[in-house]
Amino acid sequence: MSSLSASAQGQMSLQEAMSELGAAKEQGFLGERQNGYLGVVQTGENAEQIADLINDARRAEYTRIAEQNNIAVSDVEAMAGKRAIERTSAGHYIEVDGDWVVKR
Repeated sequence: MSSLSASAQGQMSLQEAMSELGAAKEQGFLGERQNGYLGVVQTGENAEQIADLINDARRAEYTRIAEQNNIAVSDVEAMAGKRAIERTSAGHYIEVDGDWVVKR
């Protein structure tokens, strides 16, 4: 397995986190959770930092969508989680009933 780029070292911006997301998923560090957020499957390669930055952005967007449509944030999170899992590539991790599994 190759490691994530050197630019992922130290503090990173949301843009850098977004650019590293594909590699982190490919290498099995991150997966999609049923609640609409990224989860850390295994630590390392800045997985926590990538997940935190992207999850913060997702949370803000889910809140905006919920307010715009006068629905609960939890409803937006659930819909986003379902969609993210459906769109996850085979071979990447998804959360199923609280457990990490490789999507087939």
